[in-house]
Amino acid sequence: MAHYRLEVQAFKRSEGRSAVAAAAYRSASVLRDERLEMVFDYSDKGGVVAQGIMAPDGAPAAFLERERLWNAAEAADRRADSRTAREILISLPHELTDQQRHGLVRAFVAEHLVAKGMIADYALHDPDAHGDARNHHAHIMVTTRYLTPDGFGLKARSWDNPQAVGELRMAWEHVQNQHLRQHLGPDAPQVSSRSLADQGQGREPTIHLGPAASGMERRGERSDRGDINRRIEARNNQRRQTPGQIRALEDRMAEGRPRRAYPIDAVIREFETIHQTMIRERDGWARERARLAAPEVPTNRAVTAEILGEAVERRAAAMRRLEWTERRIARGRARRATLMRWIRNPARMIWAAHAELNALDRARAQAGRAELEVKVRADWLRSEGGRAYVASRLDPAKQAAEASRRAARTLERKIKRADKRIENVASTRVKLLVARELGQSSLVAPARMDLGVGQAVREVDRRVVDAVKAHAPTAQKAALTKVMALVRGQIPGIGPER
Repeated sequence: MAHYRLEVQAFKRSEGRSAVAAAAYRSASVLRDERLEMVFDYSDKGGVVAQGIMAPDGAPAAFLERERLWNAAEAADRRADSRTAREILISLPHELTDQQRHGLVRAFVAEHLVAKGMIADYALHDPDAHGDARNHHAHIMVTTRYLTPDGFGLKARSWDNPQAVGELRMAWEHVQNQHLRQHLGPDAPQVSSRSLADQGQGREPTIHLGPAASGMERRGERSDRGDINRRIEARNNQRRQTPGQIRALEDRMAEGRPRRAYPIDAVIREFETIHQTMIRERDGWARERARLAAPEVPTNRAVTAEILGEAVERRAAAMRRLEWTERRIARGRARRATLMRWIRNPARMIWAAHAELNALDRARAQAGRAELEVKVRADWLRSEGGRAYVASRLDPAKQAAEASRRAARTLERKIKRADKRIENVASTRVKLLVARELGQSSLVAPARMDLGVGQAVREVDRRVVDAVKAHAPTAQKAALTKVMALVRGQIPGIGPER
């Protein structure tokens, strides 16, 4: 299976990062950072296979020059803790050529970055000379602000949503698989953006070594991260070996168990029953998996909005009431100024003024109370008690969602194992039918299935294979052709090209 990787990181000034320096390093070029008044020269760095800048139509022509692009990105942000750029790091399939990998990267950038109004600076790198020879990868730098014909505009906040990164990971999976099939054919290896757990695999993922640990490992020095990966690999090897060890133990235990010769038709009927039972069990797990829906997990923002919601609405209503009162009083004063009966009656004017002031005081007091209520709730949310309350709302939902995901992953692993067993039983059924077609009338099989169906299936499969091999290859082929013409599409687990 081809290797999948897509990671997104931000360049933060607070960490001393410079987008200009990063672009120079990734493209192996010389760039001057105008903000830092420094020149970054990485022209002697090797390993850059291809690099380029891709921009949407209407982008300033100057931004197609790397130094001007990233200096403009740095200048667009003034704050000391700004994020001036993001990087997408992707692994490229080693099965393709350099030219095919370059076309793959440009297709991904064009379809999923440039088409969304983003400008992208990419560089394809060869594997490190001392590392994994399959580690072809690319760095894609994108700006954090929207691009306009006049330069950079507002911040693109959509990237702050984890869902956007998830969608990008799925897009990279789709484009990469499409190019693998295009260049290597329909049987090309495929990648998946899902984690090993989400794919229903019991294998444990290793961790990323990083440059420091990789260097130590290449020099023959053990690193903490390398030790972690070695322990993970040992556990994965144990997981891979355990099923085989169990099967070998079952077979050894079965050697002394009683056996007898059964009519081959009875064995075929028994395997048909086993096959159907397995399919019903697998279908039951599949229905259970389909019914499993992870409960919706509330976000911190949603809980905060729920707590502040009514107070914010009351504040908005109070502010609207205050504005309406001010407009009403202003209109009333304007009308009174033109009416002689008001001008000639000072007492009435004073009474009206007092009434207006009282109305304004009431509206302002209501607005003040509403504002204070919002402030009190917001301060409480920032307090230790408020944070504890929000956490108490989020944790049970997260735990329920994780429990649902774990149950779904367990069912997926069961279904995957069941599919393999169903395929094996279907294959043995076909072999039994071929043996019967060749004239085999009986077959020795275990008298009891004390050690389980799996052990009995393996033993019967070995015995029927030996029975079929006793005949001439031409007779075997003729019998198989006849059987497949009769059962194709009728035995689940047997494909049309079996």
